[in-house]
Amino acid sequence: MSLLRRILLAVLGPLLLVEAALAADIQIRPTDAPAGLEARLRSVPPGTVLRIAPGLYPQGIQLSALRGTPAAPIRITADPGGAGMEGWRDKKAKAFGHGAGILLEKSSHVVIEGVTIAGFERGVTLGSCQDVTIKDSTITDVVSYGIMSYRSNGTTIEGNTIERASSEHGIYISDVAARIVITKNTIRDTHINGIHINGAVAGPVISGNRLERTGSFPTKEGGAGLTLIGGTTAPVVEGNRFSHIHGQGITLDAPNATITGNTFEACSWSAILGLPHGTNLRMTDNVFKDTGVIPLQFPPGILGSITASGNRYAANQPVCEVGDGQRKLGLKDWQGMGKDVR
Repeated sequence: MSLLRRILLAVLGPLLLVEAALAADIQIRPTDAPAGLEARLRSVPPGTVLRIAPGLYPQGIQLSALRGTPAAPIRITADPGGAGMEGWRDKKAKAFGHGAGILLEKSSHVVIEGVTIAGFERGVTLGSCQDVTIKDSTITDVVSYGIMSYRSNGTTIEGNTIERASSEHGIYISDVAARIVITKNTIRDTHINGIHINGAVAGPVISGNRLERTGSFPTKEGGAGLTLIGGTTAPVVEGNRFSHIHGQGITLDAPNATITGNTFEACSWSAILGLPHGTNLRMTDNVFKDTGVIPLQFPPGILGSITASGNRYAANQPVCEVGDGQRKLGLKDWQGMGKDVR
């Protein structure tokens, strides 16, 4: 063992043991008063596990100032073998509970995992948090957002299933944020976008997600599988599958994007819609299966800054529409501009 490692263990070891000794399992019950619960849990030590008992939570669970550590995050999870938390005021009438199922504010190093949430205005809301992970959870039947994160850095959203957002988006990231990772989620049946990123969000990574039937629930509104706008910069969009999107697969108004290895199938308006801030796009190894629409739509002002290689397009149809129907570029025209030259 190296000298540095021995020194670190000597210094940090006692602290970790104290954290482990203080940490405990605490159960959250439907009968807990929201204000009293928030106050009671505000000072729990790192490593604490908060277990949500199944039942009806019409006002949701509000938590703030939870302080985990990288080695001992605070975990919020479901009771073993329990059903989920519900927020319905009247399930038959589709009357939803107030606010978010879980509202977490001003907290750091927290993991929300394995919870089932249904019947709220929003599933999970993060506000002004640092290094929070939401994983392996199921969120259904919400009004606006399955997951919302604002002014929060280091948010990871992984392996969740989000279904039936009746007025807005599956996942919504807003305001100022960095180190955002959205990966391996399944999002289906949203009224507008599957994932909506709107704000000064630097370098978000969106990878391995399945986005299905967005822009179509409960009626066809139109939107996108993924929207990147409002000051977002340098997004990486990799290995996602966009299918049966009522609108476009991706709306891109963010510079320096990398869109690679994605599959687009049955997008009703286009696969990628570029807007004026979507300059310096690097687009590689994507598969465009649509046969009824032109897969790419870009304004003329950004066309020259786009790098495209290894992409596959449906045969016998234009590759790109320039401007608002001003020009339609076939594959040979596209390659004549230096794009996807084999």
